[in-house]
Amino acid sequence: MKVLKQVRNNHFRWIPFLAVLLLLSQCKVLEEIEKPGERGLKGMDGFVQSCSSGDTIQSILIKKAEAVLTYDDERYEVELTLYSKKDSIIFLSAVNSGFEILRARADRDSVVVIDRLNKIVYSSPLTKKFGYQYPVNFNDLQNLIDNRYLCDDLDKAADDHNSSIVFEFDESNIKKRIILDRAGLKMKIFEFYHQKTDEYLMGERRDGDFKIYSNFMITKFEMTATGGERTFNREIKVKMEVNPRKYTFKEIR
Repeated sequence: MKVLKQVRNNHFRWIPFLAVLLLLSQCKVLEEIEKPGERGLKGMDGFVQSCSSGDTIQSILIKKAEAVLTYDDERYEVELTLYSKKDSIIFLSAVNSGFEILRARADRDSVVVIDRLNKIVYSSPLTKKFGYQYPVNFNDLQNLIDNRYLCDDLDKAADDHNSSIVFEFDESNIKKRIILDRAGLKMKIFEFYHQKTDEYLMGERRDGDFKIYSNFMITKFEMTATGGERTFNREIKVKMEVNPRKYTFKEIR
């Protein structure tokens, strides 16, 4: 089983959470987001209207999504569940052949990953106290899960009145932008690049698929995700407890 073998690699443990969650909603755009374009409303007018139609959505649950990772010329498959509660948590579970191999959660300050194969719980601050920050933070990850989260940042958007709506979130030493297709309001490109560390997280739509690239999780990888069943405004209990006698706890800073 290639999936189970590869998860034992230290770097791979972070891939499903920090990358797959960015893909699930980009591969199947919500119908409500596309309707304004169908009625002739494009650009910022269409996006603002899509925001008004979705301002009651506080959580998103995606189940039974399939993800494919290509890494070191190998191909790995997992089934995923993703849950996002606005401004609160992002949760992911990855299952292979009916067995959960990984469970992860991020809040505004930290990431916790449970590696069930090796019985290890990893934790890391998402915002560092010292040194250079990661190229992404919690808000960045949330914005990539669904276009609706961008509705709180309309002041950072620019309509080129040609093909794109560009959101810019630049921080000290970090260039951040998300580009939507002006007609369909689908995400076309996102780029997060740290000028001091050369770490990056990038994605682009190609031939109907959305692919992600990064070097701050591993040296090089490519990933796509398809399918998934969506429901909204559901409350689910995120359980991250493990038996402390059976697991080793490691903090990464």
